[in-house]
Amino acid sequence: MAEADVIPIDGEEARKEKTPKQWHQHWQREKLAAQKRLRNFVKQGNGVVKRFLAEASADEWGNSSYHTSRLNLFHANVSTMQSMLYGSVPRIDVAREHHDPDDDVARVACLMYQRILQADVDPSGSDVPSNLKAALQDRLLPGLGQCRIRYDYTAEQETVLNPETMEPEEVEVLTDERAPTEYVHWQDFLWGWGRTWSEVEWVGFRSWMSKRGCTDRFGAKIASQLSYKAQTPTGGDKDGDDSLDERKNSVQKAEIWEFWNKDDKRVYWYNEGADLILDAKDDPLELDGFFPCPKPMTANVTTTLFQPKADFIFAQDLYNEIDELQTRITIITRAIKVVGVYDKAAGDSVGRMLKEGAENDLIPVDNWAMFAEKGALKGVIDWFPVETIVGTLQTLQQLRDNAIENLYQITGMSDILRGAKTDQYAAEGTQQLKAKFGSIRIQALQDEFARFASDLEGLKAEIISKHFDEASILRQASAQFLPKPDLDKVLPAVQLMKQADVKWRIDIRPESIAMIDYQALKAERTEFLMAMAQYIQSAQAAAKEMPGALPLLLEMMKWGMQGFKGANYLEGIMDQAIDLASKPQQGQGDKGPSPEEVKLQTEQMKQQTEQMKIQGDMQKIQAKAQADLQTAQMKIQGEIQKIQVDAERDLTFEQTQQQNKLLEIARELEASIQEVQANMQADIEVENAQAQADLTLEAERHANDIEQIIMNARTRPRNAQ
Repeated sequence: MAEADVIPIDGEEARKEKTPKQWHQHWQREKLAAQKRLRNFVKQGNGVVKRFLAEASADEWGNSSYHTSRLNLFHANVSTMQSMLYGSVPRIDVAREHHDPDDDVARVACLMYQRILQADVDPSGSDVPSNLKAALQDRLLPGLGQCRIRYDYTAEQETVLNPETMEPEEVEVLTDERAPTEYVHWQDFLWGWGRTWSEVEWVGFRSWMSKRGCTDRFGAKIASQLSYKAQTPTGGDKDGDDSLDERKNSVQKAEIWEFWNKDDKRVYWYNEGADLILDAKDDPLELDGFFPCPKPMTANVTTTLFQPKADFIFAQDLYNEIDELQTRITIITRAIKVVGVYDKAAGDSVGRMLKEGAENDLIPVDNWAMFAEKGALKGVIDWFPVETIVGTLQTLQQLRDNAIENLYQITGMSDILRGAKTDQYAAEGTQQLKAKFGSIRIQALQDEFARFASDLEGLKAEIISKHFDEASILRQASAQFLPKPDLDKVLPAVQLMKQADVKWRIDIRPESIAMIDYQALKAERTEFLMAMAQYIQSAQAAAKEMPGALPLLLEMMKWGMQGFKGANYLEGIMDQAIDLASKPQQGQGDKGPSPEEVKLQTEQMKQQTEQMKIQGDMQKIQAKAQADLQTAQMKIQGEIQKIQVDAERDLTFEQTQQQNKLLEIARELEASIQEVQANMQADIEVENAQAQADLTLEAERHANDIEQIIMNARTRPRNAQ
């Protein structure tokens, strides 16, 4: 790009135009100002990461110089929080803006969106879970977590026949389209000044490119003008840490900043070593919010200035106090030992007593009379005061435990511990109560992480809507495998997805990415099935009384199902059932059944219901008897096997007679089994006979009632005539 070229910008007071060199100077000033504004945040963030990895020195956090032991509770707390906040692959929900129940085209579009987005999140898809996990760790450590969305595609040149000129021509054909998620390191992200995120006018992303990559992206001329350096874990500068020299990248790379300016809707590529801006493009993604990233996850941000601050900073004094107490406990523990002094004039007997003395061993003493006159051992030996040291140790341990309790109160870990003292398979009531306590102070962070993941997937859905080809949408959504009732709505749904003015709700619920509560999941599904079973039973009775109300009852069922996750997959099948119920049955005239026929059908249904109930009770009785019989058999066989194993283990030549006795016992047990089986079989036959008799009596009674009704129905018109 020549120096004379100009890049227009809108929004400035004088509506001036800047040259590439002026744009380079502009972004250099903005970058330096942002780095100066965030200098303290970056310094503290590096220290927090070192403390998490137990690499921080004692002087960095104000500890004393004799610090020799560390109780790294910070690592344990962060690891617990991270596992609790992100315990499973997120489940994505896509909904219509107003949840219209009859908008089946939008429902199919939501289902296709969900299939495309979920395919990128599942383990078989892209690396989205790892990116979310890395961003969450950055939020918990330095206090800033960020990801971004890109749009990539591959195309091939194909020769096709032009229908107008009837001549072959080369056209570019899309072969693949993607909207990958990319993790952004917390030091590779800058933003403009603003008190809140809505006031931020630009964001910047840093990337490190080799000379070959710069040549492919910007051209050989520009690539030769860039400055290349070794990248270190802290971002490129030594930051006063000599150990970074051992961990720097051996490949020299260029530090490229990509600035997205909301003011003029343009993207600029900048390198400090170049005199000109590397490249500038108009809004490449055409997103509603312009930025290719959601609002970052930030810690402890106020409305004074949009600048995060790590959670560790607010609890570092307690962490240091705990480490100092732990150091003293370690030193005192090492000092506790059995040691003392003794009178040298007493001879070597006292020293030999501890060095050579063993159990039940006596040490001879010369001049016993003189030794006894001095008070024996009590007069010649004095022990180290271990009791005093142990008391001090116990006091320090109590102080350390109190400091840990205060730390848990400050960081919110006490609420997590109250809610996590049981496993996920505990009783339902207890688990719900503990989960309620455990989510009091962590719920805000769960909601923030879910908001971040939802916004990220929302940007991806917007890119799919505005840039993906219809064929790519159909292929990535596997539209051919949708339910058959929805196949005729696929093409209108794709057209609806391509409309820019249609709004969609992309939602990732906090509970879907937190640690899975299998008991709650089981209870939710059981509750749904029980509610549907009760409704179907009630609706069946209502449909018998009013056959024309069946479509309405099915519509009510569909309306109720829409409140449950995953129900949109079944809505097409429900629509087919509703259409089928709305059509009149073949052979059914306009005249409905007479009241006598309705009553007769009702009585028949009641009789069938009673028979099914009796048969069900009989099956339960038989199943219970069979289960009891099998349990008895297994118990007796287990006893036999146990006796046989014990007998074979200690079997000798002299125990042959006892083996014969065991065989007799086995025969008696088998006889007992046969007797138990005979008794239980007799009981089953008696119960079956009684149930069959009851069923026969009940059937005869219903038959008499039905016959009486039929006779009454036949005689009534004759009497009336």
